[in-house]
Amino acid sequence: MSIHVRKYTQSSWFRYALPVLLIGMAGLLFLSWNNRKPIRVGFVAQMTGKQAELGVQERNGVLLATEKINAAGGIAGRKIELVIRDDFGLPEKAKSADEELIKSDVVAIIGHATSGQTLAGLQISNPARVVMLAPTVSTPALSGLDDYFFRVYPTFKDSARAFAEHVYKTSGLKKMAIIYDTDNTAYAQTYSSTFSDRFSSLGGAISGQAGFSSATQPDFSPLLTTLHKDKPDGLLIIASDIDTALVAQRVRIMGWNIPLFTSAWAQTETLINHGGKAVDGMKLEQSFALSSQDPLFIEFKSNYQSRFGNTPSFGAAFGYEAAMVLAEALKKTGGKPDKLKNALLETGNYKGLIDSFSIDRFGDVQRPFYLSAIENGKFVIVGKLN
Repeated sequence: MSIHVRKYTQSSWFRYALPVLLIGMAGLLFLSWNNRKPIRVGFVAQMTGKQAELGVQERNGVLLATEKINAAGGIAGRKIELVIRDDFGLPEKAKSADEELIKSDVVAIIGHATSGQTLAGLQISNPARVVMLAPTVSTPALSGLDDYFFRVYPTFKDSARAFAEHVYKTSGLKKMAIIYDTDNTAYAQTYSSTFSDRFSSLGGAISGQAGFSSATQPDFSPLLTTLHKDKPDGLLIIASDIDTALVAQRVRIMGWNIPLFTSAWAQTETLINHGGKAVDGMKLEQSFALSSQDPLFIEFKSNYQSRFGNTPSFGAAFGYEAAMVLAEALKKTGGKPDKLKNALLETGNYKGLIDSFSIDRFGDVQRPFYLSAIENGKFVIVGKLN
């Protein structure tokens, strides 16, 4: 028996070792590239059409936050890449937009701006186990659910009730009429029911309700004429900024001198710009204090005005907060989406632009809400409602 000893020359060593070295280097390069590639975050809301102001403001707030995060080094050295889609204010478009975002490998979706589109979009994002973080969605229909939906804006369940108490007790009105947009039923109709139930329980009466579809560009005159016949003491409008302004204009053209009220949905500069004198004196409830003197909010407002050339609405502020909260959760996961839900659930006593808040085990938040009024073409805080 003979033993053969294989001799390795320098060339033969390279022949066998080089592939291993190349594979190792490729792996290191891939890891290095993967650790530097942007973290894709989706944003979706209505950004075209007459109700687009809220979505545009939310997008701007998210952009401002993203730019700040990236300027500070991003998430574990990785920049955030914002992937933006328009849902056109339509449920089916919301679904398709969310499908596109998920296929583009986003770690989470910030949006939608309104309840109707959010409910539609969740049919896509929840089964895919992709976090959806809404800046301004407040329907109670999404409360108390263990899913992948989160929000930084509180449900209107308590604020609508407190608003009804203010109208009845403080304003002294005993009979109210309500007009609302049926295109956003999850918000408008539920808000109407919540307000009505509390107002009636106090001894007040709802003299009439009228629904309209904003998509059909309705003539408000017949609806308001019907509501006017029962001689209510006040009118609650539950609609977007532009539709609330149009309703208010029509009320005044009719010569109907009645106190007007609206929900937080309408609180943008569009309401004032299009409503003019017709909305002066209008009251609304919201979780946003534009007159806040909190240093964080003052800095945000200044930066927003410099960046976009106008005053931020509640949509911009909560869009900004949503992006910042998401970034904090992503830092905990190293930018990975698989543990993002748990990281968001751990958000406690977060210092927002105006108020601190915590996310509960169902992805909901509790925040103060305020009573505002339009005075001389400006929103002013009258006081807190809770």
